[in-house]
Amino acid sequence: MAAIIRYSFKEFVRKKIFLITILMSAAFLFLYSWGLKEIAENLKQQSTMMTFAMQQVTVFSSLGFYFSHLMVAFLVVFATSGIISSEIENYNVHTIIVRPIARWKYVLARYLGALIFITLYSTAIFFSIYTINKTLGFSIDHTISQVVLGWLLFELIAIVLLTVTIFFSTSFSTLATGILVVLLFGFAMIGGFLEQIGYAIADFSKASTTLQTIGIVSSLILPTDNIYREMANILFKSNLIDFSTIDPFAGISKNSIYMRIYWFFYVFALMYLTIKRFDKKDLT
Repeated sequence: MAAIIRYSFKEFVRKKIFLITILMSAAFLFLYSWGLKEIAENLKQQSTMMTFAMQQVTVFSSLGFYFSHLMVAFLVVFATSGIISSEIENYNVHTIIVRPIARWKYVLARYLGALIFITLYSTAIFFSIYTINKTLGFSIDHTISQVVLGWLLFELIAIVLLTVTIFFSTSFSTLATGILVVLLFGFAMIGGFLEQIGYAIADFSKASTTLQTIGIVSSLILPTDNIYREMANILFKSNLIDFSTIDPFAGISKNSIYMRIYWFFYVFALMYLTIKRFDKKDLT
């Protein structure tokens, strides 16, 4: 099992999409640093409106995390959409399953190899954005617990997407898996925005209730946007200013404990279904 984990990790590192993502990430971090520095210095000169300046820079800082979570999401989808399906299509899986290894161990090993690969990349991009915001923007004084919790939620987004991808990869082709996961991710993003608009209206009208319901349903189908907004609320929470009310990428609504439990139930339940599905799959 350890050999398959190592094989999976090396396979993802060697993919061209990883090299492209690294280059694009470096370009993004450079341009983002440049833009944030220019905006922060310009607004710092407007000392009479320091609170307003802090709000503007904080929204731009939040934008950095938003685009970085998009890069992680697309790396997960494009690097791992063939994690099982390509092995079946190329008949490589036959060389594995004839060996004395249980099918569930094979699926779990492929998953863990991809998980290590994705976790390392997302950790690097998270702390790069955090460091840039801390040094170039109007930094909020985060506690260690805020940073750790924000990082863990950032990782959870990648874990949820990876779990969904491997689930579809056991049933559909590589192309179909990639399209399905991208569509679901877009659906979750739109649902999240509609939910925030619903809470912003906050007049208990039919439109407000409907928009909130759409957001909740989309979060149940794929909770990535919901998790991201929880992370943004934690990272941009201040004793002086509630940035969530001015940040379109944060969340006005607050998640219940049941929704937070659901995130973990979602991952474990989907992984269980993936293993059961692959265990019964006819590979002949």
